[in-house]
Amino acid sequence: MSKNILTDFVNEHLQEITPEPSEDLKRLQEEALAKDIPIIDTEVGEFLSLLIAIQRPQKILELGTGTGYSTLWLAKDNQAQIVTIELKEREAKVARKNFAELGLENRVELLVGDAVQIMADLQQEFDLVFIDAAKGQYVEYLEKALAVTKEQGVIVADNILFKGMISNDELMHPRYDTLVYRLREYIDRVMEDPGLKSSILPLGDGLAISLKLGDDV
Repeated sequence: MSKNILTDFVNEHLQEITPEPSEDLKRLQEEALAKDIPIIDTEVGEFLSLLIAIQRPQKILELGTGTGYSTLWLAKDNQAQIVTIELKEREAKVARKNFAELGLENRVELLVGDAVQIMADLQQEFDLVFIDAAKGQYVEYLEKALAVTKEQGVIVADNILFKGMISNDELMHPRYDTLVYRLREYIDRVMEDPGLKSSILPLGDGLAISLKLGDDV
């Protein structure tokens, strides 16, 4: 049996034993898929929910709201305050409607515009930062995120393995050359930075998890 086949069997088994998402999550998932808007994988949402249950963050920053699907995962089973940034007003309009219907408008602050510019003006610090916006800007997001992440705070970047192209040039499509090189730069940055403790997890399309260490490290 090949390694790929074994991985397929494991993935299928994990999908079978993973609890069904709530009706609200299913609705937002279907809405995003109908509009062809990329969303996080269910296993990534489950991981984020578990991470939040362990870390118990008071403030969360999300880059890439979409229509609010991943934001709902971040808000699940906790009372953290969430700031989420979406580039496109079209998606933000739908997200606002969803937050209102879900009763999240008092916990979620939605900002519209370029995340790099908005983060430069943020006057608060966050316990958890979730990056799931334009992949070619991940390095810029990281630099701004480090400035607004508390010591012992966590930065999570989604889609970091990008369909396996990160690990193998033969898998790379010319259309994504620059994007892949930028994601590789992100990985190198978080893995080599002495101020971070990082790990790459093969969940969904890959997650990079980074703990911001204190100055005494």
